[in-house]
Amino acid sequence: MEYRGPQQADYDNVRALNSAFLKLLRDPHHSANLLRGLPAALRERNRRLTALQCERLASAPFLLFSFREHDGAFWQQLLRSTHSRDLFGGAETDVELSRLVAAGLGYLWQLARRNAYAARILCCASLHWCEQLAERPLLDIVSAASCRDLLTLRAPTDACLWHKLLYVATSSERPVRTAARISALQRVLTTALPQRVSQPARAARRIDRVPLRVAEDIER
Repeated sequence: MEYRGPQQADYDNVRALNSAFLKLLRDPHHSANLLRGLPAALRERNRRLTALQCERLASAPFLLFSFREHDGAFWQQLLRSTHSRDLFGGAETDVELSRLVAAGLGYLWQLARRNAYAARILCCASLHWCEQLAERPLLDIVSAASCRDLLTLRAPTDACLWHKLLYVATSSERPVRTAARISALQRVLTTALPQRVSQPARAARRIDRVPLRVAEDIER
């Protein structure tokens, strides 16, 4: 099977979304919450980034923020409640933050419908999450975007990743920051993240194992 990677237009959109996110991180009103979990030294480094360094960091080949893509239980509940949620009643009152969430989710939704493998690379999610997003109507995704605790910093407890991004990926030497971006992408795509599995999924796995034991007993 041929896997089509992201196109240049996709990277341009990622850079624009990252720029908007980094702008939020420079705002004290948002930074305390969005940088939660990041070591103090790295939070200070983020605060001291110049405009040029922020521009270089925004060029990372993946989204620097996360929509909690690896939290399966969270998304099951979120998508289950989209039809009952008031589209505007629970929306973010902060215009910049809500605009970024809506733009980011909307972009990933259309990309996942067009090329789920490319979406997986850019948001560092599982293929299942991307396909799940693509299967829903756009109105469900827009409704989900009103969730207040949806957007977070990507891998905030991974100090190694963020040291690479904040220091090396902002280097004045192009080959150095290019290598750092590729290394960072590899890290977020291959680092095992804890999966929150719902109780029904665990129950299904337990049920699957029972017939196997019975079959083994019969063969004996």
